[in-house]
Amino acid sequence: MIWKTTTHEFTATLCQKTGKTCPALAQMARALAEAMATAQPMTTSEFEVDGSSELTHCDEGCTARFRASPARIRVYCGANTSDSADTLDEYADMMFGPDFSTLPAGVLATLPCAMLQASALAPRPSHQVVQQATA
Repeated sequence: MIWKTTTHEFTATLCQKTGKTCPALAQMARALAEAMATAQPMTTSEFEVDGSSELTHCDEGCTARFRASPARIRVYCGANTSDSADTLDEYADMMFGPDFSTLPAGVLATLPCAMLQASALAPRPSHQVVQQATA
């Protein structure tokens, strides 16, 4: 599933447990995007935060790991806590990245049951700037 807000483009996989999109995953990603926007005036483009959270609204019960920066947010549902964030990112690159990539079988102890990526959109020029450029 793919959708946009004024600040991000969201791309999510279906949950392998339910076979549907996960509203709890989408809600968490929107909250992370808002938190990153709130932190932006006090941080640099290299700012990054990662962690995990229980998705309490998930009917199946799920722990989601996340890694967020101003440019990109990724959430991994049901990922093993012993798997490194870098390995999870490499796995997500295969799904969401523009280039073909591979990983050895078994590199992740448990595959995520669902994943989401939110990519920051470039700011749109204001109407006033566009008018000045055409004048």
